[in-house]
Amino acid sequence: MEIVTSVQNRTVKLFRSLSEKKFREREGLFPVEGGNISKDIPPSAKVRFVLAVPERLGEAEARFPEAQVIAVADEVMKSVSGTVTPYGLAAAVELPHFSFAPPSGNALLLDGVSDPGNLGTIIRTAAATGFNDVYLLDCADAYAPKAVRASMGGIFRVRVCAVTEEEALRLASDARSAALDMDGKDIFSFPVPAPCLLVAGSEAHGVRQSVLRAVKEVRALPMTGGMESLNVAVAAGIAMYTTFSLSIK
Repeated sequence: MEIVTSVQNRTVKLFRSLSEKKFREREGLFPVEGGNISKDIPPSAKVRFVLAVPERLGEAEARFPEAQVIAVADEVMKSVSGTVTPYGLAAAVELPHFSFAPPSGNALLLDGVSDPGNLGTIIRTAAATGFNDVYLLDCADAYAPKAVRASMGGIFRVRVCAVTEEEALRLASDARSAALDMDGKDIFSFPVPAPCLLVAGSEAHGVRQSVLRAVKEVRALPMTGGMESLNVAVAAGIAMYTTFSLSIK
């Protein structure tokens, strides 16, 4: 068994480059690194190659029988990992391509969510609550390493599609849509039933005015203690669960 010991190895350098969006787009790949999330990669996802430390080789070969599995030294794995204590398995997965289409059920439109950790957390909650279509308007890249890790496998369970403002306005106009904004009605007193399109904006700017004008309803989360806003991942999660709870009663 040959073990790659150089961080200058061509495949290792390729995997490391996937931390940048321009290289993800050029190669058509995104990185998935870690034990739990790698277990969530579905058979339908196309894994191009896998880097694994020697003690993870058997696991990698069993889990990804169609992929090229490359043994790497611990130091090489540390060089490609975004975590302090790497699990020892990292996969390069082909980027999915979802074209713009109307939602088939509950959906989420995110406007200007720029933090990949928040975006990944929202995707994780969307997958858990049946919001299977996630539309991104001027947001962070959902396939950035931090977003993928934060999604905890949710990235493989929802359709993620970047949209233009024109497409976002069409979604907001055509669907049963509700935007989160502090001037809206209390979402607990006036929950949004399924199927719906929930719209959440960035903490810095909220939902842009053009989208606010296009949505059918506006909802707010009640707060005390003089607080006026919540982290967008928390707010979106609460809103999705209010709709989800109506469907399971």
